[in-house]
Parts: sequence; C-alpha cells; structure tokens
Amino acid sequence: MKKTALVFLLFLCASFTMLAQRTVTGVITEANGDALIGASVLAKGTDAGTSTDIDGSFRLEVPAGADVLVVSYTGFETQEVALGASSTITIVLQEGKILDEVVVTALGIEKQS
Repeated sequence: MKKTALVFLLFLCASFTMLAQRTVTGVITEANGDALIGASVLAKGTDAGTSTDIDGSFRLEVPAGADVLVVSYTGFETQEVALGASSTITIVLQEGKILDEVVVTALGIEKQS
C-alpha cells in the first residue's frame, strides 16, 4: 500500500511540474522576410533558452512565471516580446546601428627599421 501511494505521489508531482511549463513556438525573420538562422531566444529571468533553426523557427519550454522572451541576433537590435495567450508567435527584428568606420590597433608589434 505504501509503495502504491508513493508511486501515485511521484506521478502527481511530475504532472504538476509538466503543467507549470508551456511550449512556445515561433519564427524569427528580418524586415524583408528572410529567416534569421541561429537567433537567440531566452525566457527573461530564467535560464531557459534556444536558438532558431535553418527556417528561423524555434521551440521553447517556458517555465511558469516567465512572460517575456528576449530575442537577439548579431547586427540586429535586441527585442523583448511579451507572451500573451497564444503559443505561436512571429518576431521581426530590426537592423541595428551600422558602423561608419572601424579602428584596428595592435599590441606587442615592434617597429622594424
């Protein structure tokens, strides 16, 4: 009887743990509609995160209490997206600042005559 009660209790705890999370799927693109491969998607305030695949698609198990996704990609502005009731979202990232010039310096190089 005790073993049965213990198994039932473990099953009940596992069920509550699975119910505390939700799965969010979506697509990340740039302004012209091209998919962004390897964009980072994180649930704000948690360590849950993923990156997009070759189609710009992602799937993330969002822990309970997390209601904002932080999306970042090199060369684009980081964007925070509030999660609503929908479990499927489409995110369009805007290009970041474009550099006008770059300065390259070197340390430890001696002048040769």
